[in-house]
Amino acid sequence: MSSLGKALLQTVKETAKMSRVVVTEMLNPFYWSQNRKDYKMMVEKKVPGALERMEKGEMIPEWEYVTEGKLGWEYRQVLAGNPDPWCVEGVFYPRTDHTRPHIIYTLESYRVIGCVDCMDDQHYINYLLIQKNEMGRCKDCGSCYVCLPHPEPDLIFQDAVHH
Repeated sequence: MSSLGKALLQTVKETAKMSRVVVTEMLNPFYWSQNRKDYKMMVEKKVPGALERMEKGEMIPEWEYVTEGKLGWEYRQVLAGNPDPWCVEGVFYPRTDHTRPHIIYTLESYRVIGCVDCMDDQHYINYLLIQKNEMGRCKDCGSCYVCLPHPEPDLIFQDAVHH
């Protein structure tokens, strides 16, 4: 038998074995029982006391056991009282002039702002590019915006891998 034939036969045997394993796992209730136990142990390892709470029927919120990466950082910020950790929430302000402009915080050297203070019947948005520590004015409605550095840069997510 040629080496190509042997390799093909070996591949067919491995594929058949893998399909038996997958079907066995899917249909085997003991596999799923073990899988649920592994999941519970993972949650218990991250949140001590979670098994007792789960046995009482209490749902364990995701933020209690997601502790890694950006999602874990975001959950910790929300728990600490910062409802907008990424600084993206829009805030309604009344129309302004140069004596009391809209204050826009940024972490970069500039910010692109869309002015929606203009007339209600407009079907477009005026965009302004404002540099840090400078004031910009909408050409249609005259609303003023000033771009300032973010006051709490230490709350911003720092990824140890990329910094």
